[in-house]
Amino acid sequence: MVSCIVIDDDQDIVNVFCDLLSIIEIDVLATANDGKDAVKLYEMHKPDIIFTDLQMPKYDGFYVVENIKEIYPDAKLVVITGNLNSQYANLFSLLHVPVINKPFEIDEIKQTIADVFNNKDISISPFEIKYQFKDDLNFYTCTVTYLQYRNLKKLPVIQNCEIIDPKKNLQFYHDEMQKALDLAMKNDTSHIRKLSEIVTK
Repeated sequence: MVSCIVIDDDQDIVNVFCDLLSIIEIDVLATANDGKDAVKLYEMHKPDIIFTDLQMPKYDGFYVVENIKEIYPDAKLVVITGNLNSQYANLFSLLHVPVINKPFEIDEIKQTIADVFNNKDISISPFEIKYQFKDDLNFYTCTVTYLQYRNLKKLPVIQNCEIIDPKKNLQFYHDEMQKALDLAMKNDTSHIRKLSEIVTK
């Protein structure tokens, strides 16, 4: 039997979703109402799949996906939401995380679970991002791996970092970007600025 955890800040939705999962014989190991709890529950139970709401106070579904995928890249996640913007859609597409829209139907849940387990391609190719430096009004683009993207977003000199096209296969200059990130961690942004291309808004 497939096991899962369910995360949503609305307990009524958790209850309804768990009832639907029981009908299709999915074993719910645990539930939570916050994204931070989701990460702890995943580490504790190692379920086959995680269902997480996107919009939650404090630690949301975006936090769940990024933090679980960073530690467990093979983890299978499904996002459940009534409101998905393009930035989230690009990230979820890149990480092979399907989205179920609210209000959800049992057939859609069943099909999504089947698709998740049938998808053998979980590799994440380099992709293009757009961002700004905090002291600069221009937007820039460059190509990064997923880990580089996560590290770039954490740099204090970077703001408004987003994925442009997760489906574009860009398998080049990985080493140069890593060198640029290493230098930026030491407050030297010259190399990352050199690699970045100015784009229009």
